[in-house]
Amino acid sequence: MYPDARNSPSKGKAKQADAQNWHSHWWDFHPLADNLQRPVAWSSASTIFTPHPSQPLILGRFFSSSKQFLIVSPDQILNNPAAYEPPNVITVSSNDHWLFAYFPGRDCDGVGCLWQRGYTIDKWNIRDYWACERGAGIVNAVFVSAEREWVTCPDGSTTRLAQCGPLTPVSNPTLLTVTQAHQLNVYFLRTYASGVKSLTCPLVQACYTAENMSQVAHDPPRGPKTSRLCSAASFGFIFHDRTRLAESVFMVAMRSRRYPLSDTLRAASDNSHDLGLSLDNQLDERPPLLDWNSYQEEQTIELCEVKLRFDGLCMSVLTAPLSPIYHPAPCLTNFMFVSVPGSKQDTSTSPKASPMKDKQPQRGQLELPMTYLVASFLDFEEYASLPKSRIVAYSIVRVVPPNSKIPWAARLVGDRSLSPRILTVVAPGSLSVAMRKATVVVATTNPGGALARGAAKPKEIPVGNLFALQLPDLSDDPDCDHPSILAPLNRMSSDCPLSIFTSPNKLLACAVSMLQTSVYILPRARITSGSKDTLHQLPLAQALTVALQSRRSTADISHILSLPSTPATMLHDTLFGTLTSYEVNARLGTANSFSMVDVMGAAVEIYRARARWTQNEDEKERYLMLSRNALNVCSVSACSAAFENCKESEGYDLEPVWQLISLSTWVIAFLEDLMKECVFLADLADPTPNTSLNSNEVMPKQEPMDDNPFLRNWLTSPSQQVTNQSPHSVSLDTPILLHLVHPLFLSNLRAVVFHVSSFYQYLTSMTAKRENSQFARDTMLDLVDSSGLDLKVLEDILSSAIPEASAIPVEEVMASFAEGHPVPAQHEQLKKTIRSLTTSSAIDRPRLFIKSSDLVDGFANLSVSDHPVGDDPGMDVVTKGRLLTQKPGLLCLRCGGRSQIGGEVMVAGHSSPRWKIWERMWAARCICGGSWVNGNI
Repeated sequence: MYPDARNSPSKGKAKQADAQNWHSHWWDFHPLADNLQRPVAWSSASTIFTPHPSQPLILGRFFSSSKQFLIVSPDQILNNPAAYEPPNVITVSSNDHWLFAYFPGRDCDGVGCLWQRGYTIDKWNIRDYWACERGAGIVNAVFVSAEREWVTCPDGSTTRLAQCGPLTPVSNPTLLTVTQAHQLNVYFLRTYASGVKSLTCPLVQACYTAENMSQVAHDPPRGPKTSRLCSAASFGFIFHDRTRLAESVFMVAMRSRRYPLSDTLRAASDNSHDLGLSLDNQLDERPPLLDWNSYQEEQTIELCEVKLRFDGLCMSVLTAPLSPIYHPAPCLTNFMFVSVPGSKQDTSTSPKASPMKDKQPQRGQLELPMTYLVASFLDFEEYASLPKSRIVAYSIVRVVPPNSKIPWAARLVGDRSLSPRILTVVAPGSLSVAMRKATVVVATTNPGGALARGAAKPKEIPVGNLFALQLPDLSDDPDCDHPSILAPLNRMSSDCPLSIFTSPNKLLACAVSMLQTSVYILPRARITSGSKDTLHQLPLAQALTVALQSRRSTADISHILSLPSTPATMLHDTLFGTLTSYEVNARLGTANSFSMVDVMGAAVEIYRARARWTQNEDEKERYLMLSRNALNVCSVSACSAAFENCKESEGYDLEPVWQLISLSTWVIAFLEDLMKECVFLADLADPTPNTSLNSNEVMPKQEPMDDNPFLRNWLTSPSQQVTNQSPHSVSLDTPILLHLVHPLFLSNLRAVVFHVSSFYQYLTSMTAKRENSQFARDTMLDLVDSSGLDLKVLEDILSSAIPEASAIPVEEVMASFAEGHPVPAQHEQLKKTIRSLTTSSAIDRPRLFIKSSDLVDGFANLSVSDHPVGDDPGMDVVTKGRLLTQKPGLLCLRCGGRSQIGGEVMVAGHSSPRWKIWERMWAARCICGGSWVNGNI
């Protein structure tokens, strides 16, 4: 009997309903079950390394830009690229000095390669490479680091965590790898040796090996007619216990899979058309037929304790397998270790007193370091529906009392199902040391969703979310948000990520799939801007403080602050919170590894990034002005340091005389711009403020031309009264004026004026004996005399203004730093300094505004804003000299400046060591703190 057509759904309506929704399918997530490798690494210099889609090459990308470069592969791979696959392992050291990758071979041995970085972050030189036999390919690798991580405390101070992982004092680098043969390889390079050494130790049986011992080849374990290979591995470095001697112990977790051997495959192929009739008795000696059920992923996670030691002479490795973890889930997609440091001792009681003898209350129990193993699984069942996701957490704890046979125990502490969402990748999350709270970030995909209706459809739609799960129970972190995962309309569910890696400051994550590379914003705590006393607790302020202390890139922080969704007030709050932490460390006596100039260098990047994303032209110009002034702050500090390096007891080192003249030229040009701004304010401003105007504006003087009725009527027109601003009102919030009221910037400005004035006086007092000295002397004299500035008087005025600028409350000074311009509390002091400058003999106005070249070329250059200092593309951002066109030089990723530092300074056959010392300060970083790249990129 046919169904009633009146009750059946219309085909058109069904298609229309289906077109308004999207759905995921089980095959979209099957690449996760196939263990496909698409690695990604994010260096501390904010370089993202990913494999080439089809060739044995590594691509490097500078975040946040679209500039890419290639890492040169070894000659063995370049000579026969078809014999190797793209790398399946990529890892970079924490200091961004070393890079390692493994290229699997196609029917040949694989190749592991070690690169060392040059001065520019896009220059990687091959240090060594070696072959890895088939069946012993590398599945995971990590560099051992001796650096202790910086963290922020609730009061704003910073501290270092305990050592995490083994110490290798005489080797740099130290690389750990796990192979398919369940072996641990330790590759290290001694500082006094030229070649890479290695140690090999099995992970499935107890073993001890050292440098002075002969390496014995350990046969990988094999089952009957199968090859048992390690398919995935993870390293877990444990924080050192403060209550006992530091032990260089770490964990290795492995997941294995059985594969058929070649003779088994050959037997199965020969018997593919066999009818089961025995023709002779020799067939009984053939291997058994292939049973595909026995060649699958094992349902256990193997653990091994590893001790890497150095006795002062040799390095040794000791492995001790632990009890495996059994989990019945068929498909493991991710597993990783998460370590939590132990708590510090409570110093409220005397640490020297004995609680038992002195009857003092015992201090709070010390919480030992904790280590968790987090694993995620997918269950496809009968491949008829979407897979079910599950995530589990095990705590790895020491057995008490210690047992020599089983020193560690794994206990299930968290088990959670995420269905109907599908978990794709897992990454380590944030770590709260004060609360001892660790999190993991999971990326989940929705089973389906609705499409946007209407003619204007978005290019991307949300297909999932990123969640922060608390350890150990794996519950949602209530303090964090859930950022959305966007995907293009043509690949909403068919391109799930295969691997993920977090940015240096744990704010972003780069996920790599089969077709694309995406950057996601990680979950952050929902903390909004509050009072000034709590701004240092903002996540971005804490991240910026730790990044500056650790000398890491701040590109991910600048990226978030530049987004249109980030309010402009967050820029001020982030910088103010960072300055608060700096002041707290200074008050507590904690050594800051960064200066306030470094903070201003980070502000250069933040302002430039904000200007790129801003659509409003006025806002864009304002941020560019703030960026230029922040870079000028860094330039003034660098120029002062250069003169200080070249200063001698009776004068200055004249071997780099032309380099010092280039610095003097820039300093005088900057002073001219600053003095022009002061003259402009003094000529138009009345010394007494007008309460009818804003606090950052001054009243214009009554000029004779204002007696004209037409002008007077225009000034009093309703349109002018509505705007409450006269056409000649002058703002005191110009960024360049910050150099006259901020104590640090004012001190640096006075110092560089003193050096330029002293250098000028030193050259004037000398008698030129050679032609080169005569040219240098005349050039410096013309430079200062034509500037219209009396440097000695200017220095005295700036010196007298420093005590008054320092008397302004610290909070107001920090606020002006965070705003990038003077604040109302500094306006009175600013007006006083401007009056002192403009009423003294420090400025010769005709010479300041009218140059000899203007009289010949015209008055086109009289504007004070056409060519601001720092915008000259032909000037070296470090040495302030002219760039040579035939030499590409270096490019700063932060400020965009170019430089050609590194050339030899030769005068009369002699080099200048003083100048070279200062120049080498900027060999690795720009004066703003940014990283160098090749100028041709």
